[in-house]
Amino acid sequence: MDELLPEKYQAVEFAGDSLLSVYRPGEGMAVPVRTICTVLGLDLKSQSDRIRKHEVLRQGLRKDLVPIDGKVREIAVLLHRYIPFWLATISPNQVNEEAHPKLVRYQTELVDVLAQLYLRTTAAPATTTQQRVDDALAELRQLIDVHVNHEKRLTIVEEIVADMQQQASVSAAQAEYIQRSIKRIAKRYEKLTERDIFGKLFAQFCIDLGTPRYDALPALKYDVALTWLRQTAQTYLPNDPEALPPLQESLL
Repeated sequence: MDELLPEKYQAVEFAGDSLLSVYRPGEGMAVPVRTICTVLGLDLKSQSDRIRKHEVLRQGLRKDLVPIDGKVREIAVLLHRYIPFWLATISPNQVNEEAHPKLVRYQTELVDVLAQLYLRTTAAPATTTQQRVDDALAELRQLIDVHVNHEKRLTIVEEIVADMQQQASVSAAQAEYIQRSIKRIAKRYEKLTERDIFGKLFAQFCIDLGTPRYDALPALKYDVALTWLRQTAQTYLPNDPEALPPLQESLL
């Protein structure tokens, strides 16, 4: 099951540079905005402001915890599928000398990609460049399909785990503690008022927690059961600090 779960942080290659990315369940990889600005020599604040104001780019903007300079910090990250479009909007004269030829080459290739997508007719023969674009698009579609299938597998695993947790009942020790707590509240209340409320408390517990008996209570509801016991003790024995038996660590 572990092999289906991706690493939280991964290095992704883009235009010859290795960039740290963070995995966001359901959305895929995202790259810190500051990382790309550092590689290109761009001003972080101005680019962050521009992304936030851009109607398209801001849809891919998120905040996530990323290790930066030896510390984990919450910073702005951009979903990976928005990065190519963001780079296409940057003027080459804004970047540093090392990144300038890379950005120019990337944007030049992007011209062909966009033309291939929107302007090419089905009757026109494919040039060498167009063929490269076709191959790249086919590979991109394949990667997207793999990503979608991966997300589906993750969803299935999460659903299976949730079902297993829902079906698992509380442990014998936990069931015994719940039973002992209800009996204790009832006995101490009966000592004060001479009224037997054990049957009432047991019935109310089963109704409120949706269980026919203590040992059938789903494990996921154990914390809810503890809250129910504390509230019940407060209701019937508000001035009794020993209304409930001590809760051992092993029962938590």
